[in-house]
Amino acid sequence: MYSCGLMAEPPSKKDRKQRAFGLILARGGSKGIKLKNIKCLAGRPLLYWTMHALRDSGVTDEIWVSTDHDEIERVAKEGGALVHRRGPEVSRDTSTSVDALQEFLKIQQPQCDVVVLAQATCPCIKPTHFQEMMEKFESGGFDSVFTVVRLHLFRWQEAVLGESSKALNFDPYNRPRRQDWKGELFENGAIYITRKDLLVKKGILQGGKVGYYEMQPHLFVDIDVPDDWPIAEDRVRKYGYNPEKARNKKQDIKLLVSDADGTLTDGQAYVAADGNEMRSYNSTDSAAIWKIKQLGVDVRIVTASKASAHVHRAKQMGCPIASGCTKKLEQLDEWRQELKLDWSQVAFIGDDFFDLECIKQAGVSGAPINANPEVLQKANYITPSTGGNGAVKDFCNYLIENCAMPQQAMNDH
Repeated sequence: MYSCGLMAEPPSKKDRKQRAFGLILARGGSKGIKLKNIKCLAGRPLLYWTMHALRDSGVTDEIWVSTDHDEIERVAKEGGALVHRRGPEVSRDTSTSVDALQEFLKIQQPQCDVVVLAQATCPCIKPTHFQEMMEKFESGGFDSVFTVVRLHLFRWQEAVLGESSKALNFDPYNRPRRQDWKGELFENGAIYITRKDLLVKKGILQGGKVGYYEMQPHLFVDIDVPDDWPIAEDRVRKYGYNPEKARNKKQDIKLLVSDADGTLTDGQAYVAADGNEMRSYNSTDSAAIWKIKQLGVDVRIVTASKASAHVHRAKQMGCPIASGCTKKLEQLDEWRQELKLDWSQVAFIGDDFFDLECIKQAGVSGAPINANPEVLQKANYITPSTGGNGAVKDFCNYLIENCAMPQQAMNDH
């Protein structure tokens, strides 16, 4: 056992009475991809992404990497983790995660009450995932909490050759539409928070009062074979947690401006018999706007549409709006000067050609994943959600996680 390297930041809850140890299992004998745990992914060793997300979450007292390989040990220590050299009996192809955890706890159990197990091969894990899971674990009195993803897949019974199969989770005579079906939850293996006693005494990761934490499907990719690698690299570049950017906090955002049609809405207009136009808005966008406003960011809306629904919705959210505006960049600049801001302090999200100049000029720009191709090429961040289905929420969360907020800056001082 080694004890060199940097400790994690103190737990976010000052009154935490139980000691939580973060652990990443990273043996050197992976078969599908040789030494995949330290293979370069998006410019960094694979291990780097999970290790730094766990560190920056602040939910554990110590962070450990369990390995049997010298080079993995070196990378782990360089990243600030403590290293546990696992024995050969738990480093075989047939060894399970529970085997490795129990071996680790034989040495560390006097100091450890809770284990936070994170998977290195799930590189899109973010600090907020650990923080929200630990909050649920503690406040809900759970004994174990693990990550899941929601999938909309029709499952069929495996059949012997020549025999008939049957549907397992749906009625073929009444196939549900995706929007009418909640789907099913599948364990994705990214993160487990478990009380030590479950592992030591019962040899299980999930037991007692069991809870789950739902991750967005686009953030989950499990690297097992070479074909998974380019997919993971693309996901990390688009959605992954960037510790350097998060710690540098170079972008100081004070104004967020959003387009309406195609961004706050799905782009569809519903026309009533009397000629009035109606729009549909997503409540999660409104909640995210409220959240970022609480952090001191001024949020405004600009739209070429003159639909009264946009004006009414903006009023509900407490956001100034410029409707019927075809010169969006001029309006954006007017607001910027009114607030005495640099362009670097302005964030903008839009989806169409009319938003392109604002996308280019803003300090940080975003676009829904179904935006105009030219807009997608220029935007700094592409949201995993489509317009009207949480795109603004995604962008707000991205800004909060990667940029400095006025209220955060005040708290820091």
